Amino acid sequence: MKKFLVGFILFSMVVSVIPGAVVDDCDTTCIWCTEWESYGLCAGQNELVGNVSVRVCGDNLEYKYEITEPGWCISEVHLMALNESPNDTSSSWYTKYVTKKGNPKVGQFEVNKEGLCTTEYSGTLDISEFYDGPCDKLYIAAHAVVCECECECIFTGCGYKAIDEAEGWVIDTSNYIEGSKGDNDPKRYNESHCLGPYDSQDKDYYTFTSLGQGGSIELYFENNICGDGDPCTPDLEIYETTWGHTSTWTESICVEAYYNGSYNEVGCVTNTAGSKDIRNIFVNYIYNLPDCVCIEKIRINDTSYVNANYDYDIDAVKANYWCVPEYEYICNCTGNCETAWGNGASFPGNNWAMYFEYGGCICN
Repeated sequence: MKKFLVGFILFSMVVSVIPGAVVDDCDTTCIWCTEWESYGLCAGQNELVGNVSVRVCGDNLEYKYEITEPGWCISEVHLMALNESPNDTSSSWYTKYVTKKGNPKVGQFEVNKEGLCTTEYSGTLDISEFYDGPCDKLYIAAHAVVCECECECIFTGCGYKAIDEAEGWVIDTSNYIEGSKGDNDPKRYNESHCLGPYDSQDKDYYTFTSLGQGGSIELYFENNICGDGDPCTPDLEIYETTWGHTSTWTESICVEAYYNGSYNEVGCVTNTAGSKDIRNIFVNYIYNLPDCVCIEKIRINDTSYVNANYDYDIDAVKANYWCVPEYEYICNCTGNCETAWGNGASFPGNNWAMYFEYGGCICN
C-alpha cells in the first residue's frame, strides 16, 4: 500500500510540476508526455529551412524533422541525446559520439538514417538507460543533410465524406436533350426546374424537369461525388414527381456516372419501385456509385415505355457522398546539399555543429 501511495504521489508531482505535461495512453498503462518544443533547422549555418520538434513520452524521446521552405528535402537524419553536456569532456559524448576535439561524429549517433528524399521525418529514441525523469535536462544534437529538390503532387486515390442533409443537390445542368413529349405541356420541359432541393410535394404547377421518352440530361454538383462502397446505403437520391399518377405509369431511367474520361452506367430505376414517403413524389435510389473514383457529373437517360403518354419527371437529385481526393508529394533530390543542425549552442569543436537543451524543471 505504501509503494502504491508513493508511486501515485510521484506521478501526480510529474504532471503538476512540469508545465505542459500530459497523460497519454491510459487504456492499459498511463504514460506521461511533455509538450512538443520546436527548434529551427539551420542549413549552411545561416539559412533556416525547417524545424526539429521534440518531446519525451515515457522512456522515449520523440522527434520530428519538418522542412518549411520550398525547394528543400531531407536526405539524411542523425540524432543523439544524452543528459550530459557536450562541453563536459568527461561526459558520455566523448566515449563514442564526438572526437577528442569536440566535433560530433554524426555517423555514430543512435539515430542514423540515410537515403531519404522527403520533407518530413519522425521517429523515437530510447532514453531509458540514462533518463531520470522530467526534471532531467536533455542535450540533443539533431543533424540532417538537406538537398535542393523538386516535388510534385501525385493523385493516389480518393476517400469519401458524407454530405450534410441540406447539401449535395444539383446546381447546374448541360446537354439537355428533350425526348418525345407526346401530348404533354411544353412547360414541363425546363431544365432549370430540377435544380436544388425537391419542391413538388405540394405544388399544382410545374416545378420539375420532364425528360421526354428517350430524353437525357447531364447534372452537376458543387463538388465531385462518389459512393461509400456499401451496397446497402444509397449514394444518389432521385426525386420524381408523380402528381398522383397510378402505378401503371412505369416511368423509368438509367443513370450514368462520368469519371476517368468516360460515362459508365451505375444503375436503372423505375419510379413505382421508389419510396412514397413524400407526398406526390417517388424517391429512387442508386446504391452502387464507385467508391474509388471522383465522379465529375452524372447523366440521366429516360427509358420509359415508348409511345405511352408519360416520361420521367425529375424534381431533384441529391448526392450523399463527396469525393475526397488523396495526394502524395513525391520529391527528387537534385543535388546541392547542405549540412543542417537544430539551432542551439555550439559544440566545443572547430566546426559550426550545434546542440540544444530540452526539459528540466524546478523540483523541491
